[in-house]
Amino acid sequence: MSKKHSEKFEWMSTREICVHLSISSRTLDRYRKRPDGSNPFPEPDCSFMGGSNKWLTTRVTEWQIREMSRQTRRPMSHLNVARDSKGRIIRPDAA
Repeated sequence: MSKKHSEKFEWMSTREICVHLSISSRTLDRYRKRPDGSNPFPEPDCSFMGGSNKWLTTRVTEWQIREMSRQTRRPMSHLNVARDSKGRIIRPDAA
């Protein structure tokens, strides 16, 4: 296989992905189990019974780009809500 073709098919193992993203393998597993609307991590491109999973580097990079542009709630935003005189959260949907 020429070098041009080998660059298209670079593989990443679970361990390499975890190091690249600075996450644990358990977190990667949780990313894979996300619902379809929440940008789930793609299924492995190559997996064998008893062997390690492998992903194409391009698919991992595409997922990472989508993940960085995904809308998320700001950290600690739940603390900046309206409260009553006793400090209890006032929910607008409560009647």
